[in-house]
Amino acid sequence: MGIAWLFLPALAMTRPTHTCDEVGGAPRAIVAAPAAPTTLPAAAAVARPRPAPAAVAREERSRYRIDYGVLEVGELELAVSAALPGATSVHADGRGTGGVLGFGRMEDRIATDFDLVRLHSRRWDNARSGAEGDLRDRAVQADAGHVSLVRERLGGAAAPATPPATTNATLATPLLDPLGFLLRMRIQPPGAGPRDPPQILYVLDGQALWRVTVTNAGRASPPDGVAPVPTMRLDAEAEPVRWDGTPDPDGDRHHRSFKLWLSDDAARVPLRLEMPIGIANVVVVLTDITRRP
Repeated sequence: MGIAWLFLPALAMTRPTHTCDEVGGAPRAIVAAPAAPTTLPAAAAVARPRPAPAAVAREERSRYRIDYGVLEVGELELAVSAALPGATSVHADGRGTGGVLGFGRMEDRIATDFDLVRLHSRRWDNARSGAEGDLRDRAVQADAGHVSLVRERLGGAAAPATPPATTNATLATPLLDPLGFLLRMRIQPPGAGPRDPPQILYVLDGQALWRVTVTNAGRASPPDGVAPVPTMRLDAEAEPVRWDGTPDPDGDRHHRSFKLWLSDDAARVPLRLEMPIGIANVVVVLTDITRRP
């Protein structure tokens, strides 16, 4: 899985979400009493916008450090737009760069529009550059599980440019891009009760499909490098699959396990990610954040 899998939403100690009345919502109607008795229709209730999820109610800009074992190998930047009350989607951008001791340098960018009602990605754009050239994948999911994919190779020293190739694919369940997956975990992680089943989600990284099973391991101690705040831990297993849902043992994709620590509050924001790869763990940890309404 590429650098795209390591985009993390920012650490945020959020305040309670303001209601429409608190931020100047529509005033209540005032009806004058009639001069003589008469029959009047019932006054219409003032419609109030649905509050935005706490995780995306504020604008966020954050930075992360990526370590592999004892080596610092990359950094991440993430920006999440604030979703206003009543909004049906939120936009997020991520950018990651990395390399080991200056070798294999690569850059990965994701821009996604996430559906706040159906909790899946609506459209996303994933551009990657590295030793094998520049590659761009765009996707639109008009209906759950029905996605239109466009892949474009922009060329490079090791790969010539190719015209855009369009593919239409169908899956029996909604799709998430890597950044949309993390937004989904912020907004609706799996429950921690003994009868709560794990969440099974399908994540498209470029054009590689993964089935990710996420289990809530409950409250946990804050891991190293994380602020001492109430924390929960999610355990995830990612399996490479084909579009019909069957395992995909071919190629260089392999089963991956990772752990994701969230703040145990209304925002449920990720604090740290750990993923074993080879002889060490990839660790992503927050280094800087600004957050504002």
